[in-house]
Amino acid sequence: MLSKELQSILAETKGEGEISSFLAHNPNLIRWAVCRTGGHSTYVLKEFPFGSKYKADFVVPMSYSGAWEVNIIELEPPDDIVITKEGLPSNRLNKAISQINDWKEYIARNPLEFRMDLSNWCIKKDLLGFFNDKKTPTNNTGDLLNSPETAIFYNYYIFIGNRENVDNEKRRRVNQLRNEIEIFTYGRFLDIAKNFDKAEMNPNETIFFTRLR
Repeated sequence: MLSKELQSILAETKGEGEISSFLAHNPNLIRWAVCRTGGHSTYVLKEFPFGSKYKADFVVPMSYSGAWEVNIIELEPPDDIVITKEGLPSNRLNKAISQINDWKEYIARNPLEFRMDLSNWCIKKDLLGFFNDKKTPTNNTGDLLNSPETAIFYNYYIFIGNRENVDNEKRRRVNQLRNEIEIFTYGRFLDIAKNFDKAEMNPNETIFFTRLR
């Protein structure tokens, strides 16, 4: 089962490389970790490069009526500390937050270049494979992903650490760190995998993902 395979990887891995490969082979886990609805068209991209020095572990562009959402994801090791005993963000978490702030600044300064690069990668590198007609990504209302006229909302995510090591007080501290950045443990992926397992066993069951942490 998907959840057992993921749980085994999370228990044994010491970095983010193996989990990144697993997610690339199961891109719907990435998709539903950050997307609240199905949208018109959705793509999952691995190791998307932008600018001369940046690379996001995953990017999930999703369209709906009148706009796009672009979800940009940084993976840190699942065995890493999220909050220290002193109640401070770990070194890894601090670096991830700083890196995402650099990404935000680059995108704000180079919006057209970023849109063009992202659109091209959706055509060539999409892992979901739902929209492989080799055309410029668009939604049902004709808003092209690479158009400067299209409204795009950017969301940023960090996945780090193990849920079992984050008690209520540490979760409160994590929530205080949020500044347009969502911070989750890898338990979120595990919950989604369990829901997919349930759906496979009972196709008539309705599965919800939006409240998962």
